[in-house]
Amino acid sequence: MDLKIVFLFCTLPCLAIVFLTWILHFPWTWLFKTVITFEIMIAIIVFIIELDARKTPGNSGWIMIFAGVFQIYFAVLLMLTRLVIWLIKKQG
Repeated sequence: MDLKIVFLFCTLPCLAIVFLTWILHFPWTWLFKTVITFEIMIAIIVFIIELDARKTPGNSGWIMIFAGVFQIYFAVLLMLTRLVIWLIKKQG
C-alpha cells in the first residue's frame, strides 16, 4: 500500500473524532485535550504498525480497518456520553 494512503487512513478518522468532540462541545476543557492526545497516540500506533505491515505482502490494511471500527464505536460513545450529560443538565 502506498505511503500516502496509509497516512491518509491513519489521520482522517482521528481528525473526524476530534472534530466531533469539538462539535459536541463538552462542558470540560480537559476532555477535548484528552481526546486530541488519545487520537494522536492512536494515529501514531496505527501508522507504525501499517508501515511495518507493508513489508509483508497481503498483510497491510488490517489494522486500519480495526482502527476505523474502533473510531466508530468511540464516536458513538462520545455521542451517548454527551446525550447523558445533556439529559442530566436538563433534569437538574
